[in-house]
Amino acid sequence: MAERPVGRHVARAVLALSGLAMLASACGVANELGSGVEAPLGALKASDSVVETNLQTAATVTDGLGSSVATTSGPSTSYRVVSVSSGSGRPTVFAGFNQLSNDCLGIIQIASPGVEVLGETQPGSYDFWVTGTTSSECDAATFAATTAVPAGWPAGDPTSSGFPLG
Repeated sequence: MAERPVGRHVARAVLALSGLAMLASACGVANELGSGVEAPLGALKASDSVVETNLQTAATVTDGLGSSVATTSGPSTSYRVVSVSSGSGRPTVFAGFNQLSNDCLGIIQIASPGVEVLGETQPGSYDFWVTGTTSSECDAATFAATTAVPAGWPAGDPTSSGFPLG
């Protein structure tokens, strides 16, 4: 009799993992149809690709309106909530926290040169990926106020050529 509850837990775990795999697979299709600057999905953890998709959705829909992706001016608390920081004459920064991997992915959008964010000053879109962090540290406003690349970040991060390899 003791085996039955364990069997149920295993079955639930298999179903949950199958659902996550299907979600990640569906996100892969969306990524393939979207912009050509994303990293290959194999480069990101499966759950990080969900965050990438949510960030790109928030970044392409003005202020997240009309999107199923929730946005906040505070830290991102999960892959379902994207932190956004923007202001007149300032670059827009998006950050999304993955509570499954403790990774924070972000996008910096610079419309006009002049304001430095994470070492970037030229117009364009830049992606960054911070591993082993917390949700409270995945705050777009904090990244937007950081001019230089933090110590310990990999060379080439942020990048204009897709999400960095982990």
